[in-house]
Amino acid sequence: RLVSDWSSDVCSSDLDQMIDTLVSQGPNERNLELRRAGVRFIPIYAGIPAGNPTAHDMDVDYEEVLDWGNDFERWGRIINGYSMAKMMLPNDIAVFENRRFENGDVVHAYKDGEDCVKAIRGNGDAIQLFSFNEDYEPFTAIGWKAKGVLVQRIRRGSYGVKSVVDFPHGLKWAMRNEEF
Repeated sequence: RLVSDWSSDVCSSDLDQMIDTLVSQGPNERNLELRRAGVRFIPIYAGIPAGNPTAHDMDVDYEEVLDWGNDFERWGRIINGYSMAKMMLPNDIAVFENRRFENGDVVHAYKDGEDCVKAIRGNGDAIQLFSFNEDYEPFTAIGWKAKGVLVQRIRRGSYGVKSVVDFPHGLKWAMRNEEF
């Protein structure tokens, strides 16, 4: 039967009963996730360099993403350049959360009105911002601030097909050679 035919025969209380049955009969951890799952809309801002740092601050759009149930602010930036290739390509959307970064995290870094997406590595005076693409030299992170940690990559393929890769613990330098 077509879904529209089926749904016209089912009343609201029947739907509620079916949902209760599905929730109570599956694996517990998955059901908990289904109950908590939701979406949120995040702002997508103009390009962020994956090349030389530059300034961009224009709102572009909003994107619907899964809500992971945390209180971190989340936003996206459109990738410009190839310094983070293969992981991030031009026109990908890099989604960041305003959580505390760890050594090796890929971050949204900013300084004096310029920003970029890079992996932050080292400590003290030796802290540097690195590209995944080895054709780009690292540079000092002194004076730069990490605005957020990269937690998701959204890529639009042929015919607008959306591909999402989640990094719930943040994208790490150690993952730079992974294929996504």
